[in-house]
Amino acid sequence: MHGRVKVKTTEQQEKERKIERTAKLKAYRQAMSTILSRRDEGHKDATQLKATAQVLQSNPDITTLWNIRKEVLLDIFKSDESASEKDTILAKELELTQSCLMVNPKSYGAWYHRTWSLQQMVNPNWNKELALCDRYLKLDERNFHCWDYRKWVASQAKVSCQNELEFTMEKIGENFSNYSAWHYRSKLLPILYPGHSAQTIQEDKVHSELDLVQNAAFTDPEDSSAWFYHTWLLGKEEERVKIVFCALQSDTLTLSLTKPVQNSQIVLKLNGEAKESVWTGVDDRFNNLWVTQISRPSEGKIEVSVEDQEVTLSLEKDKEESLVKGDGWKSLTNRFVNPPN
Repeated sequence: MHGRVKVKTTEQQEKERKIERTAKLKAYRQAMSTILSRRDEGHKDATQLKATAQVLQSNPDITTLWNIRKEVLLDIFKSDESASEKDTILAKELELTQSCLMVNPKSYGAWYHRTWSLQQMVNPNWNKELALCDRYLKLDERNFHCWDYRKWVASQAKVSCQNELEFTMEKIGENFSNYSAWHYRSKLLPILYPGHSAQTIQEDKVHSELDLVQNAAFTDPEDSSAWFYHTWLLGKEEERVKIVFCALQSDTLTLSLTKPVQNSQIVLKLNGEAKESVWTGVDDRFNNLWVTQISRPSEGKIEVSVEDQEVTLSLEKDKEESLVKGDGWKSLTNRFVNPPN
């Protein structure tokens, strides 16, 4: 009717889309044929760079085209370009990869070519690259391609691990469901807070991280990111030996530990003087529970130590039994929770 906008039918729209797709496919095949033919003929020039750029801006996931660009660029650099000229050429590669990432922010080829271009530059601008990462992570905070790229850029820019840890906290604060931020955090903690054994974390830091991830789990119990991190943390606490308790009954001294140790690791002192002692257990070598007989003095103190753990029993007249709890007592009853200060 007059005055009404004519609306195309679904059939008409599909027909037009099919015609458009066919035209694009034809142009793509023709462009690829030309590029590959010129490659076989040994052409490494600006025409090849222009042709590959046009195709990549439509589809940045064609690895072959990125490799052709590398071949052309390396051939150009053989002519002893000055540092400034080389960086100017490579800056155009950075512009191209940024344009391609707008088409597909998770393009393996585009991120890798950007990394390669920066490696070839004489004076790369790392601060600009960090800012670029910030922009892309605002668009998608869980883009693991960008997170991996940021790790590399941060290492090249000599950004401290502490600053990067704070950055992960900022991103987690914006969205608890940021698996990539939790994962990056898991890579930084063993560096900043290493335990005594390989790939462990200091116990107090494990506790504070558990408090953090507990808040995330309460905020969204159905989200898997926090639970994955929680599971990782439980395997990273430094398993150091701790004394659970030391008990004296008549002349029998019993020592309980959180993990098995050799009896040679136990040091016994009576009133400050080291004493030779024969410790026995179920196993001849390693035990959590060791027992020894002592010549009990009427007064004074008994000191028992294992590695950096030590407990002291005070002896009193007419008192046959005495018990003292060590740091391991808390570990067994409430191992992963920080008590309030």
